[in-house]
Amino acid sequence: MIYFNFTIDNPWSDRWRTIWYKNGLLSRNKAWEFNGYKTNQIINLHFKLNFKGDHAGLQLELGLLGYDLEFSIYDTRHWDYEHDCWEIL
Repeated sequence: MIYFNFTIDNPWSDRWRTIWYKNGLLSRNKAWEFNGYKTNQIINLHFKLNFKGDHAGLQLELGLLGYDLEFSIYDTRHWDYEHDCWEIL
């Protein structure tokens, strides 16, 4: 996993609300999401790339002055930690 996060919050606010969201399927096991949020964050930089585990994939968030954009491409399957592979239904 590769993970980076830098956030500066407004300590006098607890605002958090979804403004809009869009999502869809890329293939049988891959999906995408694009979301917008109102938050209490002054600056938010978030990057996560995970190759195994529940909903592994790419997640990117960029936020400035209380508004965030989030983009994700992820695997819709769950990880079987006991067998170290994707669950087969």
